[in-house]
Amino acid sequence: MMSTTREDGVGDVPGGTPRAVINERVYVAVGSDVEESRLTLNWALENFDGNFRIIHVHRPSPPPPSSSGPGHHSGNSNHQEMERQRMHALLNEYVHMCNQAEVSAEKRYVETADIGKGIVELIEQHAITKLVMGAAADRHYNEAMTELQSTKAMFVNQHAHPSCYIWFICNGHLIFMREGNLETFDLDVTPSMLAPNPVVGAGQSVAGSPHNSIHSESDSSEVADDLALVRYERAGGSNHGTHSNTGNRASWNEDGMGGDKLYEQLQRAMTEAADAKREALQELLRRQNAEKAVFEATHRARSAENLYAEELNRRRDIEEMLSQEKEAVEMMKNQNSELQMLLENMLKANEEASSDQASEPSRLTRLQSISEFSFSEIQEAINNFDPSLKIDEGPCGSTYKGFLRNTNVTIKMLCSDSSEGPSLYHKEVEVTSKLRHPNLVSLMGVCPEAWALIYEHLPNGSLEERLSRDSNYRLPWLVRTRISLEICSALIFMHSSEPHGLVHGNLKPGNILLGVNFVSKLSDYGKVAVNSPHPIAEGETSFEADVYSFGAILLRLLTGRNALNLDEMVQTALDNNNLNAVLDASAGDWPIELAVQTAELALRCCDIDSRNRPNIKLEVWPLLEQMVSMCEASETTGPRAEEQNQVPQYFTCPIMHEIMEDPLVAGDGFTYEAEAIRGWLDQHDTSPMTNLPLPNLNLVPNRTLRSAIQEWHQNHPIPN
Repeated sequence: MMSTTREDGVGDVPGGTPRAVINERVYVAVGSDVEESRLTLNWALENFDGNFRIIHVHRPSPPPPSSSGPGHHSGNSNHQEMERQRMHALLNEYVHMCNQAEVSAEKRYVETADIGKGIVELIEQHAITKLVMGAAADRHYNEAMTELQSTKAMFVNQHAHPSCYIWFICNGHLIFMREGNLETFDLDVTPSMLAPNPVVGAGQSVAGSPHNSIHSESDSSEVADDLALVRYERAGGSNHGTHSNTGNRASWNEDGMGGDKLYEQLQRAMTEAADAKREALQELLRRQNAEKAVFEATHRARSAENLYAEELNRRRDIEEMLSQEKEAVEMMKNQNSELQMLLENMLKANEEASSDQASEPSRLTRLQSISEFSFSEIQEAINNFDPSLKIDEGPCGSTYKGFLRNTNVTIKMLCSDSSEGPSLYHKEVEVTSKLRHPNLVSLMGVCPEAWALIYEHLPNGSLEERLSRDSNYRLPWLVRTRISLEICSALIFMHSSEPHGLVHGNLKPGNILLGVNFVSKLSDYGKVAVNSPHPIAEGETSFEADVYSFGAILLRLLTGRNALNLDEMVQTALDNNNLNAVLDASAGDWPIELAVQTAELALRCCDIDSRNRPNIKLEVWPLLEQMVSMCEASETTGPRAEEQNQVPQYFTCPIMHEIMEDPLVAGDGFTYEAEAIRGWLDQHDTSPMTNLPLPNLNLVPNRTLRSAIQEWHQNHPIPN
């Protein structure tokens, strides 16, 4: 067989023992995907110094079908040459990366169909002792990855020469290291071996078939570097040397050219050479161990740096959280101080008002319920005019939902740039500060600086929203009947105000708000006009106009519909004795007698001729009160039925079924007696009304309801 010469200038020597250079260079295996191999090359450049060799396994592809036939050998050659040109361009790109990092590099390659076998052949051919290659190019890296994933990497790890150290990289991270064993080399330093050997030129075949051939590109000057020459241990290698030396000794004896003396000198020289080889090997092993220790120390140092950086970031986050907590604590302290001062001022005002109650009732009312707020408080309550908190917007201003002094409120901002803004503000304050009724939204405070009025917030929205077809919660017919009675009560109160009755003027479902337990209250009554004792022209705001609007609300409560001809629709149903066809089915099964009475009353209120409309106090109220009393009587059982019918339903605690003295609002939106709800929360975290989990266990005083209960007690004293 012909002996072949390897790329490093190492060839077969007599005796069949291949020789290889103890190669200190770092070899990096790269593929055709530059983005994937770039991370592997960058890792090698960061962790190693010195000269680099870029190695690559080129897999020749078969020529296109058109290349077959006559002249296909020429076409195949051209195809292979084009592929090699593209491969050289690719390897030049990797070499350029090394040059940019100020590291010298050269390229080496083989051509074979199997990448793993090609890398193993390159290791043998160039006596590679340091190799960096990819480990799992088809997988995503994770910290738990410690084993080889690709078949290519596992093949190289298993079949590479045992002297080769291999670092397997995945996505720029070291996941596995194969330690080499340099003791598998047998050093044999001879000057004659330093002479350059002929090498295979680029593109020449070394061995194998056309589809499994190995080609290489190298320079014989690589052997002339400051490297020692080694050989891989193979059986029978040392016998040859011994045989030759014995033969030489015999020939010298026969010629009489030195005999034993020359042989002893030769033996001493060989012994010294063997000692030198052992020392060189030991020094090489020490150097390899030192490099490994340095590498591990560097890896540990970088891990420690990463841990330190993470710990530093955690400490910064904790310090930032502590700073925020301190600010929150300071803010809570300031709020508590403000609330304490507010409570003391309110107690003092109550004491002063109690002494003057007989002579100045209006002043007492203002001191108890009206507060003045600064613009900064208003701005903070609505989160600097957050659009998501805006409830409504009209020509006169905007309405927001806010949180002011630990209480949910509705803040009405009148247009300050409008010429009518100040007059509307003063007029609304004048009217709303005087009116106090359980079914009128209470004015809690003002902000003259921003032309803002602060009203109590009712959590269940407006009647318009509840009657909407898109509403998830529909009102039962009994609740609707009670709402009609409550709105009638508020209108009678306004119409009976002294010295002249007050007209709402804008009565509609959108201005009827629903509070806890769906108690209804009128809003937007601050712009009402003082009813003149003189005759009112057609179309002007009047008591009769409020009665008409009240009739329209009764029709909405009955049908749930919003139609222009709703009165005609209901009248037709009554005439055909088919009222059930237009009733809102989501309200439940209406008692037909109650539904008919309500429909007839609503149609009377909506009469086109205002003179035919009923008097709301003398005719509407008695009829509604009778209907509500009948409904509540039919729904109430037990020995306290008579007493319960005389007390508004929302005055009683849902747990104790008694009139509340200290009403508190729970997380479910319902109001309970303080003692009852606290006893319930000691053993439950669900709502007593819905049995659903409570969003929170907070309890908020319902001061408005407590004032209404106290007022009711004054008008209904308990008999002795």
